[in-house]
Amino acid sequence: MFVFISIVLIFVYIFSTVIKPKKYPPGPRWYPFFGCFGLINSRMKQHGSQWKVLSEMAKEFSTKVLGLKLGNQLVVVVYGEKNIRQVTTEKEFDARPDSFFLKLRTFGKRVGITFVDGPLWREHRPFTMKHLRKQGFGKPPMEQDIQAQLNNILDVLGKSNGSSISIRTPMSIALVNIIWKYVAGEHIEENKLRQFLQFSSARSKAFTLAGGYLDQWPWLRFIFPNWTGYNIIKNMNKEILDIIEDAIWRHHSTVEGNDYIYSFLKEIYDNKDTYTEDQLKGVCLDILIAASNTGSSALDFAFICLLRHPNVQNKVYEEISRVLGDDTPSWSDNGRLIYTSAFLSEVHRLCTVAPFLGGRRALTDIEMEGYLIPKGTTILVSLGDLHQDETLWDEPNTFKPERFIDENGALKTPANLYPFGLGRRRCPGEPLGRCFIFIMLVGIVQKYRLQCNGPPPSAESVIGLLAEPIQFTAQFVKRL
Repeated sequence: MFVFISIVLIFVYIFSTVIKPKKYPPGPRWYPFFGCFGLINSRMKQHGSQWKVLSEMAKEFSTKVLGLKLGNQLVVVVYGEKNIRQVTTEKEFDARPDSFFLKLRTFGKRVGITFVDGPLWREHRPFTMKHLRKQGFGKPPMEQDIQAQLNNILDVLGKSNGSSISIRTPMSIALVNIIWKYVAGEHIEENKLRQFLQFSSARSKAFTLAGGYLDQWPWLRFIFPNWTGYNIIKNMNKEILDIIEDAIWRHHSTVEGNDYIYSFLKEIYDNKDTYTEDQLKGVCLDILIAASNTGSSALDFAFICLLRHPNVQNKVYEEISRVLGDDTPSWSDNGRLIYTSAFLSEVHRLCTVAPFLGGRRALTDIEMEGYLIPKGTTILVSLGDLHQDETLWDEPNTFKPERFIDENGALKTPANLYPFGLGRRRCPGEPLGRCFIFIMLVGIVQKYRLQCNGPPPSAESVIGLLAEPIQFTAQFVKRL
């Protein structure tokens, strides 16, 4: 009798795992224990990324609110301007998923500012931005730092003598060193930084924001540490923790200064409740990870678009030459370089670096498009689909910078284009990202013509946590 009851209970439990909540958004059927994992992973072989698979599923079910279950986690993907604005602006969506993967990212603890919520996030995001701005973040000193790094990049290009090279790593190093100056008042030792960047890129490609086997079944890391990607995160955490702890140790050991770490340590010394060294390490990690891939990926996409569209490259150069001459570019030039700014907007649209915004967690039961999203559901926001929505963009798959220029030749304010997100969780690094991308692109095209020996590189991207361009090299030929 006991065996019979046990078997019945097991079957009841299995059956309950495949029943969808009342009014749950449409989506594929669920299987016991795995939910939609198997179906999504099998389709990834065809479409190449989880983002593209889910985009196709949303079309298949004719919905802008796609309902999934990954392992035991309810996941909803939202599409369309109205739904994206709801998720990014209403407080019921401010929370982050409380998952194993996200805690593993921050040394196994829920710290930092990117993937925390509630009072900790509301206190530490403004504190972080306030003290970074004190050091010049988003102000003229930051622009000067970018211009100095531009000169370093131009030196690298000059030494290449027109041979084919990749400047992705030098770009990442430049961007990280700019932000780290405001955080720690120093640059990172190049060997350590290169190692960290390699792990960061591998992590971005290996994982997805919609979760993975490691997130659902953490015990798999003990059996398959490589296959689950656990070793990638473990190795990256070690590299980045060495960088952060070295900087904190030096700040403890030296006289007081003005950078972000000094400001934070002062709060620790004053015994402020949420100001701990773990939280300081978490914020430093968030800043380093955010700077390590996004800006350099956007620039690489821009270079690919120049290589694939020589006529566009000529127009960009002609405008820069006519408006700036040999003057060093500055952020204030973006309003004068109309076509160049439109070109960058089109790069952001067609080559969205973050096709999914960082995951959200529903704080209450919420209705959307007539469906019910249960409390605790993980919500993904598909920016990539919005940026290629054929109802919003004429010929969305065609590269056309002119779409951002009006009939009077003035730059249009890009509507429905959010490369840095929107709402209260909009990317805090946007001022640096926009300025860095603009000055670097203008400064390089001003001095060098981009070309390649064979066919131009593919515009396809490798999409994991973020979208990265396929690795490529190009020739940077000095303009006469």
